[in-house]
Amino acid sequence: MLSVIVAVMLSSVMRTMNEGSYDQMIENTVGIFTGYAQIHQKGYWEEKTLENTLVSEDSLFNIIEQSPEVTEAVPRLESYALVAGEQQSRAAMVIGIDPEKESALSDPKSRIISGTYLASLNEQSVLLGADLMKRLEIQVVDSLVMIGQGYRGQSAAGLYEVKGTLQFPNPELNKSLVMMPLGTAQYFLAAQNRLTGISLILEDSDAAADVVRDLSGKLSNEEYEVMDWKELMPELVQAIESDRGSGFIIIMILYVVVGFGILGTVLMMITERTYEFGVMISVGTPRIAIAIILAFEVLLVAMAGSLVGIAVSFPISYYFHVNPIRLSSSGDMAEVIETFGMEPVLKFSLEPSLFYSQAIIIFSITLVFCLYPILKASRLNPVKALRS
Repeated sequence: MLSVIVAVMLSSVMRTMNEGSYDQMIENTVGIFTGYAQIHQKGYWEEKTLENTLVSEDSLFNIIEQSPEVTEAVPRLESYALVAGEQQSRAAMVIGIDPEKESALSDPKSRIISGTYLASLNEQSVLLGADLMKRLEIQVVDSLVMIGQGYRGQSAAGLYEVKGTLQFPNPELNKSLVMMPLGTAQYFLAAQNRLTGISLILEDSDAAADVVRDLSGKLSNEEYEVMDWKELMPELVQAIESDRGSGFIIIMILYVVVGFGILGTVLMMITERTYEFGVMISVGTPRIAIAIILAFEVLLVAMAGSLVGIAVSFPISYYFHVNPIRLSSSGDMAEVIETFGMEPVLKFSLEPSLFYSQAIIIFSITLVFCLYPILKASRLNPVKALRS
């Protein structure tokens, strides 16, 4: 029973760690930056230029609001610019946001570590990523110079007050992000009433494909493109699938080791009882009765071990869900994770299916590996068994 418990615990904890890291990857990128679905002007995502921006119309937002799964439509205007303080400059990603609606996506208000949040759509101020502010050697209330190219090749230049500093889980955002009120960004980029896209916040993230299908049928395919996060970030999907494949190989090795461990345990148990079985057969006990007794014992051990394994593994996963493992910033693994633009943190998942699926798998493996010992015991030669 202990071997079954340990097997369920190891496989469950490993799976919750893997899936939790995938959830963290998705949350750090999709849940904060892109949203689970987006609407663009046709051709924008392929070229990502201001020339393919869409017009912000009430009729478009009315159609989006008719979808029951969509809880919020977050407008954005995204571009790039050269930003500079008094001594330093750097290329930065500029995002124009609706200060109120953006709270449903990246929630910048809760991520401010110094200064204050944006107050209106046309406020002449910006928010900077924490690392970008250090790189530019400026502080809150200092002025930020911005130079870029606006809609249809027009010059974009402006001087804005730095109102606050942002700290995101995604290191790349902290190094390059400038957030502006949407109206200010539209004026800066000479893109009045235009948006690069509308990010959709969904009640159920698993319904992204259904929402895309529904909105694609309602909107003109010649004018708009509706994409879910898997289309928006295929590299992330591939990275997850690749890592999940390697994790599957590792856990299959674990299953084999566990299976043979259980097989050895049951073989030893039956070998120690060979004399007992010989006596039972000699006094007239049907061989099928011995097989049923052993099968019941194995079933009881496998079932009890699987249930206890779940009971043991859940508190472990819960602890690391509440207290994620934070990798050292100087370690190689942390550097690899940060290169993907993610926070170097391992947060375990609490998805119920991860626990009971592993219990069912280990339970099934136990039953399969116990078939041979049970058949062997039921076919014992009583004379040889009594002499053992």
